[in-house]
Amino acid sequence: MLARHERHLIARYLWPGAGGRLVLLVAGIGCTGVMIGVAALVLVIAVMNGAQTRLADSVAPVDGHLSVTLPAGAALTEAQVAAAIAPLPGVARTESIREITAGLSIDGRITPVKLQGRDPQTLYRLVPTMRSALAHGPDPAGAVAIGQSAALQLGLFPGDRIAIGRVRVGRDRTLSLDLTPARVAAFYPDDDKGSDQVTLFAPLDSLPVLRDDSVVTRRVAVVLTGAAQEGAVTAAIRRRLGPGYPITSWQQANRALLAALVTEKIGMTIAVGLVTLVALFNILSSMTLLARAKRREIAILRTMGVSARSIMRIFATVGSIIALIGASIGLTLAAALLTQRGAIVSGVRRLSPARQAEWDVFLSLPIGISARELVVIGLSVLAGSVLASLYPAWRAGRTSPALVLRADG
Repeated sequence: MLARHERHLIARYLWPGAGGRLVLLVAGIGCTGVMIGVAALVLVIAVMNGAQTRLADSVAPVDGHLSVTLPAGAALTEAQVAAAIAPLPGVARTESIREITAGLSIDGRITPVKLQGRDPQTLYRLVPTMRSALAHGPDPAGAVAIGQSAALQLGLFPGDRIAIGRVRVGRDRTLSLDLTPARVAAFYPDDDKGSDQVTLFAPLDSLPVLRDDSVVTRRVAVVLTGAAQEGAVTAAIRRRLGPGYPITSWQQANRALLAALVTEKIGMTIAVGLVTLVALFNILSSMTLLARAKRREIAILRTMGVSARSIMRIFATVGSIIALIGASIGLTLAAALLTQRGAIVSGVRRLSPARQAEWDVFLSLPIGISARELVVIGLSVLAGSVLASLYPAWRAGRTSPALVLRADG
């Protein structure tokens, strides 16, 4: 607890008066720097968290939060595994998948693709136009859906004939290309799937290549009620199915992309944190100037019986309050920017109409920051302000009353 005289002196030193304008200016610069640094830190972390959440939201509906792969020769089918997992707590739905990496042949050009066979309900959810395409198309058995962007790059249109091929190794080690005819029946949006790989969707057992258990990968996608349920559901699946069924999470499947996001988040946090560090050095400078400006007053206080420890406590508290004021304003500013980003972006769009796509992506991000991250930012700024104030406080506490009063006399 601070004594009454310490609280009085802290209030005086926070506003040093006309004689301390330089001290006030440097302290104001430090406070402003802390405000900008904290606001920028909150914004950077919130945006990077939003990018990671956006990735999870785009991957989970297609490939699930968890993927349970059926081993070769498994006694259970995909439907049986899905039925066994579906009742588990935390599971929103399960989806049977058969997939294979193949080659898409278009007029003699081969493009690597991932072909996925899906059950009808899942297929209609991922590709809403597939229902009518299968009902009214001339060849439902060979119908596939391709992403709009991929179709544009490959020059494909609805109804185009294609071939899906896979390399077969013969007994004499000769290679041959087995081609399965197919037809482009529908498109689906693929702008935010987080991958450059072309993916084709087809009914589960419609194509011969999807019925060949020797080459196809059979798995079950598990969509959870929340990402936090991942650990508990994984353990429950292992108990239900046994150790022979490998389980892959969406983080493991997208390890490279998540690593890039984490690296970028760390790099930007360090870069923005340096702004706060520079601001804390300004607080150190302002406290040093304040200690020099108040040397005579400190000497008088010492002769009146105020201890060196009390002087140190006063100066350390003044520096910490300056940083806390800056941090509080920074948090308020960041909260205002995050909550009013729609109105802010609308104004910025008028100044930069050529960057509509970038602003749309920013607005679509589910921006958020956890309480733990806010606490870490606050405690880091508080610890930095205390450390920045220690040296000036120590110098002020070591002020010799006799030397100061003799020099002034």
